[in-house]
Amino acid sequence: MNGPGGGLGPLALDALREAANQGAARAATALSRMVGRPVSLAVPTVRLLDLGEASALVGGVERPAVGACVRVEGACPGRLLLLGDLATARLLLARLLGPEARGAPPLAPEEAPALRELGNLLCAHYLNALSELAGLRLLPTPPELAVDMAGAILEGFAAGGPGTERALVLESRLDPDGKGAFPLYLIHLPDPGSIQALLEALARATGVDPRDG
Repeated sequence: MNGPGGGLGPLALDALREAANQGAARAATALSRMVGRPVSLAVPTVRLLDLGEASALVGGVERPAVGACVRVEGACPGRLLLLGDLATARLLLARLLGPEARGAPPLAPEEAPALRELGNLLCAHYLNALSELAGLRLLPTPPELAVDMAGAILEGFAAGGPGTERALVLESRLDPDGKGAFPLYLIHLPDPGSIQALLEALARATGVDPRDG
């Protein structure tokens, strides 16, 4: 298998989606407690994507975006990036925190820590669920926040360490108040060899052949 693209079947993607949904449910519970009202968070799709194409998710390489990046340590090291369109992310925060979150560009004082904490919650709970499902120890580092053009954020993410050209992309939809969901993208880029170990662990835990489907 050559990186996360080689031979990864639909059933293996389903197993990853199940881990992502479990993590999303836990993150939504944590967010609900923080803001004092129900928050909905779902993961409708998990797919493989060339990292160079990921900027299209938020409108192209020159689109202002925000990213929270964490390093994954443990049995299957790699990196995670929570990526979103900057304008959309600020509207999301306004719905989560109230209108005072919409400050002058680039970010109001309340917005940067809130975005960092959102990235921390989503990444940590996804890794926790994946760890439990695969029976592996996966640990996130504290997130680093970047506000820049989408292309620049992804370039910095790819340069953060050895990786592959293909990544697992989890589309999350966060509805902070029942008035409509906002898309966010969690990009999982394992180090070389790590995706094979992860898929083998998932196969042992779920009985799903990574190439099945």
